[in-house]
Amino acid sequence: MFKHIITFVAAFVITTQAQALFEIRAGYGVTTPADDATLDGGGTVGLSTMTGFNIDGIVYPPLLPFGLGLRYESMGLDLEQSGVSVGTDLERLSLIINYRLINTLIYVGAIGTIGFSNQATAGFNGGDVDYEADLTYTIGAEAGASLGLLSVGAELGYAIGTYDSKQPANSLVDEVDLGGVYAKVLVGFGF
Repeated sequence: MFKHIITFVAAFVITTQAQALFEIRAGYGVTTPADDATLDGGGTVGLSTMTGFNIDGIVYPPLLPFGLGLRYESMGLDLEQSGVSVGTDLERLSLIINYRLINTLIYVGAIGTIGFSNQATAGFNGGDVDYEADLTYTIGAEAGASLGLLSVGAELGYAIGTYDSKQPANSLVDEVDLGGVYAKVLVGFGF
């Protein structure tokens, strides 16, 4: 009898999901671009860490270990190097796909995004240039805990995205790779 009770409790713990059917999450994160920006006239500008926030809306089908949703991100950076002043504002709308290997009171799993609306504005020495990317991607790991309706967690991964200038003649940089390591802290509310 004791063996049956242990089996029942273990099965319940393994299959109990940590999240609600729908979760809204807010987060703050940093991205460290892996490459410097190459100036069209020669030379490079080292890109500093971008910081910003995100808002996620994720739907979790019942009894399945994955979720689908949307993420809006707004990131930015300001730097001055070699006489070049750069300020960048980046907005990204992406599809979220996550898969949770452990999904009880704590969760651990993989998360990826596919950015389909990727806009950036860079100010080079006072002049603004618009950039966009067709698609951007992130792949990472997420972990956290569900505390009733509230959840807290973190995400760590790698972002991939090359942005092209929409006005190359007015730009010091025609193309910039904003891919690199990223990290986020997240707070969510599920129902």
